[in-house]
Parts: sequence; structure tokens; C-alpha cells
Amino acid sequence: MTSTLSRLAQPRLSRLAPLRRVPFWAQALALCALFAVAGVAVVDDYGVTGDESFQRKIARANVAYIAAGATEDLYNRDFRYYGVAFEMPLILVENALRQQDSRLIYLTRHLIAHLFFIAGGFVCGMLAYRTLGSRWVALFAMLLFLLHPRLYAHSFVNTKDIPFAVLLVIALYLAHRAFRKDTLGAFLICGIVVGLAINLRPFGLILLPMLLAMRAPDLWQASGKEERKRILASAGIFAAATLATVYIVHPYYWENPLRLIESLRVLSRHPTITTNLFMGEIYRSDAVPWNYIPVWFAITAPPIALMLGALGAAAVCWQATARPIAALRDRETRFGVLLLGCFALSVVAVIALQANIYNGWRQMHFLWAPFCLLAAIGLHTIANISMGGGIWKVGARLPEWIRGGGGGLHMARRTLAYGIAGAGLLTTLTAMAALHPHQHVYFNALVDTKTPGALAKRYDMDYWGLAKRQSLEYLLARYPHDTLRVRQEGYRVLRILPQKDKDRLIDLENPHAADFYILTDRQARRLFRKPEIVERYYLHSRIDISKNIQDQPPLHSIRAYGSALRHIIAKDVEPYRAAYVDVAANGTSLARSDFDIYAYDGALYYLNADCPPPAPNRPNF
Repeated sequence: MTSTLSRLAQPRLSRLAPLRRVPFWAQALALCALFAVAGVAVVDDYGVTGDESFQRKIARANVAYIAAGATEDLYNRDFRYYGVAFEMPLILVENALRQQDSRLIYLTRHLIAHLFFIAGGFVCGMLAYRTLGSRWVALFAMLLFLLHPRLYAHSFVNTKDIPFAVLLVIALYLAHRAFRKDTLGAFLICGIVVGLAINLRPFGLILLPMLLAMRAPDLWQASGKEERKRILASAGIFAAATLATVYIVHPYYWENPLRLIESLRVLSRHPTITTNLFMGEIYRSDAVPWNYIPVWFAITAPPIALMLGALGAAAVCWQATARPIAALRDRETRFGVLLLGCFALSVVAVIALQANIYNGWRQMHFLWAPFCLLAAIGLHTIANISMGGGIWKVGARLPEWIRGGGGGLHMARRTLAYGIAGAGLLTTLTAMAALHPHQHVYFNALVDTKTPGALAKRYDMDYWGLAKRQSLEYLLARYPHDTLRVRQEGYRVLRILPQKDKDRLIDLENPHAADFYILTDRQARRLFRKPEIVERYYLHSRIDISKNIQDQPPLHSIRAYGSALRHIIAKDVEPYRAAYVDVAANGTSLARSDFDIYAYDGALYYLNADCPPPAPNRPNF
């Protein structure tokens, strides 16, 4: 029996020998190159978020301050607290290339951000290889990092949360390297990267005390006074480098370093208050339920990651608690505890502090890096369960009939474990291809993805409006010769479109002047009932544009899992015709704004100088 399993499970060594002679870093780099090629091919499929424009303005304000001492924009209430460790290089590239066209600017930003994300996957794989020593497990960790559907889509358009997640995994890699090499220079470099991470997100501060705590057992085990001095010096250099980097890369702190405390206080309780749709209920972002982040993480992570990550966390806990003294002495065990702490303590901190959280769990995307490494630990535990040794001594506690069976049975278990992990990754890749380019709304089987409309009624989906681009492209294709007057709620996405398409789109503030509305279900229900909309754009008692929009069947909808991400709704002109007839017959007053009135095709419009009448080729509804 055993010999049969050996023949089935063990590949010929002659076939694997060339693969083993290639360094792991070269294999991982080649795989990342394939991801980069794919990224270049699909970069133009994604839209633009409003946060991108905001982040770009922040970076430009900092560049102006550094170049000319201009403080007006830098000290703006909305600008001063945000770090620019990633945005500043993007602006420098933009200036170096002398880019003027908005489409080229944002495509360049998207590509650079995505390549940085791929670099994060490479580092994640290298860290798994250094800690676990298995090529297959390390490749799994790298692919798992890169193939999270939501993070993949965000990697093009999110220049805050994804770069922070990447810097976190780089910091973890450098921390592992620093503890292994145990040199002052290694701790200095690690401190610089941790400081850059803190610049992007205050959550990076969690690394400072955790890494110092990880260093403490080395002080306890030191053999003499000189070694203790060296350990204390390395800890001091790490802390000093971290804080110095935070100060240097944030121009707002230059005049007063104590502004760091002010920024941490403000950003820990973010001033932006919005609403979240969560499990069918609407919550203020500063009053979400305690399970908001755990649930969002669980229902949007690939299932294979959830299973292996839970197993890896259990393995780390078992090893750390079974023999705590030995665990303190073993740096690999402590590093496993560090990974678990980065994940679990961050979630606990958000719950305990009642942090202001919104847009799903995008502000917590940094959790994915340590979780991928925990999942790699879980896979390694299964694949090597009979070997024991190192941090994976859980195998030694299992019954002999599970641990035994000879090399053939062990190889069969390993092959089965890797096969299941590979199948899980392939399933995720298939889901990403099916959703493209809307991987940002990925959900797993823990929620109802089969019933049409079910997801949109329970969870926020296209909160950043990325599906607006596909909506506009649909209109441009349907009316290839028309000038189209559209109203989008929230962020504008015209800047990513080719100039010939921009020229055919008029993006309107005035809801009455639009011919098409691009909205979500929630926006359609509430948009034009806002008091400021009613006061500014009031026309006539006959015209209830909110009701008109809700009653109109969508011209087209962009969907995922049977739920609408965006509706395209064409204006119902009949209420406008009725109002026009009423004005003509009875002289009913309409004047409640400074907008000019004009009639076209029997419909009444209010327009200002920036909103000209529709072209003669206005679509015929």
C-alpha cells in the first residue's frame, strides 16, 4: 500500500531537480512578472475614486510647501493630517513626465500603485520562505496575497490602504531579517519602513511596541553586559528611526513635531461621518456593531484562506502556550505570535476604541498580509504534520496512526494539502475573472450570492462608484453620435475616459438639466429629497424628481451577483411638459433660484451659464 502511494505522490526527482536549482526569489520574481503583464493589460478597465483626486491634492499641497513654502493649502483642515509617503512619489513622477491629460495621469497612478501591490506579494512570499523553508508554501502565501479579489481591484485605485498593507508586510519582512541578523543596521532599516507605514496610516504604530516587546526576551537571555547594551542599542535605534522617519516625511510636522500627537488624535477618530449598510441595517460609521470588521473580513476572504488562516492561528497559539518558556526563547515562535498579534490586536483595538469605520473593511486591508502568513503556517502544518520540529510541533501530539505511515503516506498527505490549496486559489481566480472589473464587490459563499438583489439589500457594494465608468461607456456606445447630459451622485469619473468621450459628456450638478442619472438603489431613494437639492433646484410643484427616478425602470444596470452596482435611469420628461403647460396657461411662479429658464422639446429646464442647452441630437427616449 505504502509503495503504491509513493509511486502516485512522489514526482520523479529528475524532473524537480532543475526547479530546485533555481533560487526561490527568481521563481517568485518570474511569477510577479506575469502578474505585472496582466496588470498592464487590465489597468485601463478600472474607474477613478473620489479619494484619488483628494489624495493627489494633498500631495500637490505638500510639494508646493516644500518648493515655495506655500502653507495655505498645506494647513487646510482636510489636508494637514494626511501623510504623503506614497502620494509624493506619484506627484514627482507626474511632474517629471510633464503629464497634463487627466487620463494619462490616473492611468500612470493606477499602474504604479498596482506594481507596488505586486511587490508586496513578492515580499510576502519571501517572508514565508524564510520562516517556513518551503517553496510551495511560500508560493501559496504570495499568490494568496495577490489573489484577494477586493485587494486586487483596490490595488489600482486605492493609494492609501493598499500601500499601507504593502509597507506592513515589508516591515514584517525587515523585522524578521533584523532579528535574524541582529545588527544595528538591520534594525535601522526596519525602523525607517515602520515610520513610512505610520505616515500612511496611524495603525502602523502598533508595530512599534510589538517589535520592542519581541526584542525584550533577547535582553532576558543575554549572556553578558555587552550583549545587553547591544540589544538596548538596537531597540533604541529602531524606535528613533521610526519616529524620525515619521517626522521627516510629513512636512506638516516640521514646524512643530508635537503636531504628530494632534494628527494621531484626529485620525484615530476620523472626522468624516457617513453611513454603512451592514447586514440589512443602516449604521453611522462611528457607531457600527462590534462585529462589523470580523463579519466583513469573513464574508469577503477566499474560503481557502479562512480555513488555513484559522488553522495557522491555532498552531501558533498551541505552540506559544504549550511550552511558554521555550516559546519565549525561540524567535520563530515569537514571530508567529507577532503575526497573530498584528491581526488580532488590530481588530480588538478597532472594537475597543469604537473607531470610525466605513466602506466595508477597506481601512483594515492591512490585516490581509499577516493573515496570509498565518494561512501559510496552516498549510505548512498540514503538509508537515508528521515531522514536528520548529514551531510546528503540533504534529508530535497526534496519534501514531495519523503521524505514521512512512514516507509515501507523508508525501501523499503533503500532495493532498497542496492540491486543496491550489484548488482554492484556482477557484478564487475564476471568481475574479467572472467579476472583472468589479472584483471590489467580491463575496464568498458565507452570504447569499445566488438570490438576485439579496446582496445589495444587506451590504454596501460599489461604495466608491467604480462601476460608473462602465455605466458611462454603455451610454456612449448606445448613443455613439450624441452629446449626453448626465448626473452622477458623488465622485466624477470622466477624468479617466479618452478625450473624445469626455467631449460628448456633460457632467451636471443641476439634477433637472440631466437626461440620464447614474445611481445606486440607495441614492435613487434619497438623492433629490435632500433639503439643499430641493431649495437650490426647485422648479414646480408638479415635478418630484425623486419620485420620477424611483418610478422609472432602469435603462440599464451594471450588476454583480444579480445585484445592481449602478442603475442608468433616463429622465421622464412628462412632468416637465406638464409644468411647462401649467406655466404657459396660468403663469405659475417658478423663480426660486438664479438659474435661467428655457424650453426645449416641450420640456422646461433650469440652467446656468456652465450648463448649455442640449444639442439638437438629444437622445429620443
